[in-house]
Formats: sequence, structure tokens, C-alpha cells
Amino acid sequence: MRFPHGRLRRPAVLAAVVAAASAVTGLVPGTADAAPRGSAAVARLLPSAVPTPTPTPTVSATPYVMVTPAQVVVPEGGSALIYVRLSDRPSYGWVTVDSQRLSGDSDLSIGPRLLFPADRYNEWQALLVFAEEDDDATDGTATFESKISQLPGTGVAVWSAKELDNDAATPSPAPS
Repeated sequence: MRFPHGRLRRPAVLAAVVAAASAVTGLVPGTADAAPRGSAAVARLLPSAVPTPTPTPTVSATPYVMVTPAQVVVPEGGSALIYVRLSDRPSYGWVTVDSQRLSGDSDLSIGPRLLFPADRYNEWQALLVFAEEDDDATDGTATFESKISQLPGTGVAVWSAKELDNDAATPSPAPS
């Protein structure tokens, strides 16, 4: 079936396709007569020519930060990964997640901020956690928070890191 150039209209094309399909199959779209005309087959409703809309992802103006694991163990002088993502699709473009130490051992620090485009809000991104070498033999701990910088006070995840110290404890002298 050919249409003259300039006269091609979407409704006309759709009607022609539906008419051609109905003529070939003998089915009438949008009716309970799903069997060829004149047969005594079981009736079922055919889909209409208008497609149903596809569901859209959940959009939230205030998504929150999700972190896994809630506690990470970091070898002294090394690093470990913690994974961060957003709970829902934000209603605006890019989302910045900043992380900072709230309290604890200053030898534990974290990597750079994370950027989440709205269409990839649910993909886990790795955040580096570092433990610097120190002279003590104590396993230090620190508490961190990761939050959406565009939404101060909302969407915060609190997590912790534990330094696995590699220094041997200095033995104390035995009493004489």
C-alpha cells in the first residue's frame, strides 16, 4: 500500500495497517470476535489499535542514600570499598552524594564525591575508604555519613569503618 508523499498521516497509516491485518486474519480489533468471521471458536478480546502506556519509574523529589555494607573493615595502609546508590529516581538531573567523617579515628578517610545522573540513580557506585599507616596498635573506628548535597538534612545514610591495625602491640616488661 503506497501513500502519496505529503499526504502520509499517522492515523491514516494506522487505519490502513489495522484494515490490512483484519482482512488477512479475519479478526476485528477491539471486539470480542477474535475468531475468524463466521467460525464458532472461543471468543477473546483483541487489543485495540491504541497501545496502553508503559509505566514510568517512581520519581521522588526526596530520594535517600543507600549504603552497603553498613560497616566496612579497612586494613591499615590500605583501602576498602563501600557501595552507594539512591533509593528513588530524583525529579531533577544530576545528584551529588557527599560523604564525611562525623566522628572517630582521623586515620580513616574517604574518596571523592559521587555523581548520579537521574536515569542511573539505582546503579551502585563504589566509594573508597582509606586507612592511613599510624604508629599505634589500636584498631580505630570512625562513623561517616553520606548525603545528597542538593537536599541538606534529608536522604542521609550513616555507616562506619573499622581500621584493622597491622602494628604489633608493644609488650610490657614483666615485673621482677
